[in-house]
Amino acid sequence: MELSVKPITQPARLAELAYSSLKDFILSSDLEQDQKLDERALAEQLGISRTPLREALHRLSLEGFVRIEPRKGIFINYRPKEEIVEILYVRAALESMAARLACKYITPKNVRDLRTTFQQFDPDTVEQHTADFALANVVFHEKVLDLSRSSKLIEFAANIRDQIRLVRIFTIRAGGRARNALLEHLSIIESLEQRNPDLSASRMREHILGLARHVEEGARFPWEKQK
Repeated sequence: MELSVKPITQPARLAELAYSSLKDFILSSDLEQDQKLDERALAEQLGISRTPLREALHRLSLEGFVRIEPRKGIFINYRPKEEIVEILYVRAALESMAARLACKYITPKNVRDLRTTFQQFDPDTVEQHTADFALANVVFHEKVLDLSRSSKLIEFAANIRDQIRLVRIFTIRAGGRARNALLEHLSIIESLEQRNPDLSASRMREHILGLARHVEEGARFPWEKQK
């Protein structure tokens, strides 16, 4: 498979720009687990030297997107199910706290805004619009995080968001997942509107733990080796 990443046109912050470009490429491309990346080809396609490229690859390796093996090369490194489940447990803890804190600050306008996120979807037909619903799902969770007004909580959540982006995309397509997620989102909005911190935290936690159970109990991902 020929690799093709977007070249970088801005001279400043080359390592940061290379990191963003490569991460988007990894998350949006049909790459195989353990596929080797050509460092020279990547540098040429990005239009940068190897120094900022290596900085970007090192950061991606720390986040688990690639694996660097001395004298062997750089390889695509999708996370195994066990790690995905652990990340979802952490996400459940963070976002349940975000929902709890959001109850202190949420306004009627915020509630209307959250509902608007899902107004185009119906539980009986949402399975036909999983791509659009997946985007709405991301927007909803980010809005709840913002409502927490906790900069550190938002920062920690952002650090794990991209690590499960592909998981969200593929699991939302599973039979019944989109419908269940929509109903769960609406119930979370209801408890936020009531400004009930315990119920909001509980519903958010169970919503995310439900995804963890789905992954643990048999979700299949394209990058998994067939047995």
